[in-house]
Formats: sequence, C-alpha cells, structure tokens
Amino acid sequence: MFGLPEISVSAYGFITPGAAHPRAAIDTIATLGVRGITLDAARSGLRPRELGRSARRDLASLLRRLELEFTGLDLWVPPEHFTTPSSAQRAIDAVGQAMEMAGELAPLVGGRSQPVVSVLLPPELGEDARTTLGAMAQQHGATLADHALLQDTQTQTPGIGVGIDPVFYLTDGSSPAKAITRAGTNLASARLSDTTAMGRCVIGANGSKLDLTAYAGALIVSGQHWVTLDVRDIPEPTVAVAKSIEAWQDAGTL
Repeated sequence: MFGLPEISVSAYGFITPGAAHPRAAIDTIATLGVRGITLDAARSGLRPRELGRSARRDLASLLRRLELEFTGLDLWVPPEHFTTPSSAQRAIDAVGQAMEMAGELAPLVGGRSQPVVSVLLPPELGEDARTTLGAMAQQHGATLADHALLQDTQTQTPGIGVGIDPVFYLTDGSSPAKAITRAGTNLASARLSDTTAMGRCVIGANGSKLDLTAYAGALIVSGQHWVTLDVRDIPEPTVAVAKSIEAWQDAGTL
C-alpha cells in the first residue's frame, strides 16, 4: 500500500548563520525531524571534484551517524551553460561528476538512499547531449532528474527521468499534481515547494498557490518514497521546514 512520501530537505540555499563550512547545514538539517537530505553539489566543500573517495566515505559515515538518508544531489547549473559553446562541456562534465558521486554515496549511506541528480536542462538541448548525459547516468548507476517543465512532445532518454518542482508549474499556470500524473513511471524526483504572487513561500502560507491535498494525493499514487522540501529564498529556513512538515502531514490525512 502506498503512503505519503517522507520529507527530505534540500541543503541548496539552506544557510546556517555564521557557518564557516557547508557541512554545518547538514548538522542543522539533522535536528529538524527529517530522515533525508539532498546535498548541494555546487557548494564549495561538497563539490564532487573536491571530494575523493576517502572524503566521500567520510561524508556517507557522517550521514549515517546523523541518521540521514541520502536522497540525491542538487546541481542547478544555469540552463544556458549547457548550450553556450564556451561552457557546454564544463556543464556536462560537472553533471557527470555529480552522477558519479551520487552513485557512490547512495550505497555507502544505505537504507532508502537514492542516486538522483537534479538539474534544469534547457528545452533546446540537442539530442546528442541528452544521450550523453543519460549514458553517463547509467554508467554510474544514477538517474538524472530534469526539472524543466514537462512537454507533451518530450521523448524519454534512458538515464534521464522527470523532476517536478511545483513552483515552476504554478508560475506557468499549470497543475503540479497533473504533472506528477503525466510523468508516470518516468518520475525521478519531486520537490515540495510553494509560491505566492510575490515568490517562493512556506508550504501552505497565506496566499500560496499549491493545492497541497491534490499534490500529496498524486504523489501517494506515484509510489515515491521521498519528496524534497525546497526552502530556497525563504527567510528563516528552519522555521519554514517545521511549518512545511506540519502542512505536509496534514495534507496526507485529508
């Protein structure tokens, strides 16, 4: 029987006041009552190219000690970097390194950890580049979750799944819940995010646009283990996490 996906917190944009090292955010997230974490692969100190195998084993050991399961990496390379000649190869290489690291971390951490790398690919990205990215994902036992808006004419590339960020759909005037359903078995990663007319907000805040009950229902049917809470651009992220957890649990009981 499918149940409400458990919340994992994305460390992307999760700033710990006064923290000298990004891993301090991991310690803070571990105190928030969640069991999963998605790491920011673009932050100094956690970039895949900076972490050798020993450092990755140490990172996995830290997550196990904190009882946090690994739910993937965020790598928000600006989409235009994939199609600009001067930056395209560097962007592809960075994604490849992230998929290698995700593929190593997931089995080291264990449990329900999953080797997913979340990116935002440009719609105009050529088929050759998509095939290359998909092949790298398969090589490393990972999945690339593309969070671009799902298109009706979109074809499936082995190794690349669908990522859903509700804010992108709400801003577009479409339904995140319907996007989950349309993604079907290609769904690789689902975010938990919300927005008002002024921008990203705490889940269920006054004036927010996400139909949380419908979104929760679609995710229950999808059979996802995790939903990744995204608190980027939101003040007081620890407070935002607590309020969002409460709203998510309430939605799951309706």
